[in-house]
Amino acid sequence: MAELKYRKYFLSELLPEEKQKGFGRNPMFTVVADNDIIEGCQFFTAMIMGESATKKAGHGPHVHKTPEVLVALGTDPEHPKALGAEIELCMGPEMEKHYITESTLVFIPANFIHCPFRVLKVDRPFVFIQAQYSAKLNETSLKKLVAEELRDKMIFIDTEKI
Repeated sequence: MAELKYRKYFLSELLPEEKQKGFGRNPMFTVVADNDIIEGCQFFTAMIMGESATKKAGHGPHVHKTPEVLVALGTDPEHPKALGAEIELCMGPEMEKHYITESTLVFIPANFIHCPFRVLKVDRPFVFIQAQYSAKLNETSLKKLVAEELRDKMIFIDTEKI
């Protein structure tokens, strides 16, 4: 069979070795793309979150050098606004808590402190999307904003150290 000229633009058609580049090797993502996987692509992930997401302590506070968009999307076609879950997302240095219970897009400016992000409750699986205005994930953790006893329970990523 002839090689398809535009195969490289379809994540489902990537070769196994292409799927193992960068964050593509992380099994928690349903799809992931960045400049390592598709040349010229911005950082993008999507995953389906279910009840097991409530067992995780969450993603700790951090900043990115570039803007980011987060989307929590309900999966009930009869009620597309209904998320079927409850998410807590803290914003700003004062850790202002926001509770997301319906399909929501959150814009996060560059260098803006955000998170912890925690899934508190899941009645129905939902889609979670993360997109950064950058070719690769850039993230600097801010562990000092979380009580010391919680730090080991949260996910912290420092891309400068990866």
